[in-house]
Amino acid sequence: MSNWWKQWWPFQQDKLPNTPYWQAYQEAMDHQPKRDTSIRDIRFVVLDTETTGLDPAKDQILSIGAVAVRNQQIWVSDRFEAFLPQDELDNTGEAEAVAVHGILGKHANSEQATAEILIDFLSYLKGSIFVAHHAAFDFGILQTAYDRYLDGMLLNKTLDTAHLARRLDDPMGRKMMGPQEAKQFSLDHLCQRFNIPIEARHTASGDALLTAILLVKLLARLDARGISSWGELWR
Repeated sequence: MSNWWKQWWPFQQDKLPNTPYWQAYQEAMDHQPKRDTSIRDIRFVVLDTETTGLDPAKDQILSIGAVAVRNQQIWVSDRFEAFLPQDELDNTGEAEAVAVHGILGKHANSEQATAEILIDFLSYLKGSIFVAHHAAFDFGILQTAYDRYLDGMLLNKTLDTAHLARRLDDPMGRKMMGPQEAKQFSLDHLCQRFNIPIEARHTASGDALLTAILLVKLLARLDARGISSWGELWR
């Protein structure tokens, strides 16, 4: 486990800042799923972040895309998308981001500050389960942003679709996984495996939707194996 992840997990913050948005979030967190909560009753927020690099401790978020999943259905009307300001990016960082994500300066949000966007996302996320593909990265870079701009941290339980896919193949977690095996659990490879058309790849909203489709397919297969509660799913 890398050092940046250790600083966020397990959480050490006992009390969130005394602001309306953090207190509303804290109240929502009081209603997170219990171990016996049915998976079908849980609101999952499936998200992706596009960033300037792969170091959550120093790289920045360019955009956030998210969509809700509940009762094994994707609720496209319940979604979130935001481009963040790029004022602090240097020319090199922006050039690298454009090469991968196609996010130009003109896409950046010039009407809202980063803190305002993070508050909006906090309100959207609420007490839902945080889901992403290789979730540690997305969760970690968001934690860095929330700590920097809003002096607080996310407390949501997380779910990693790459981990769920591995559980399908290796329910007991006994197999050792090397670099070659890890490629089999990339988002591209899993989309091919589960016949998910790959569209709008490397955009936050596009990757969030692909991950949401993957989540629904994985949950259906786990349900067929008798995994129907949050306690059985989150282990």
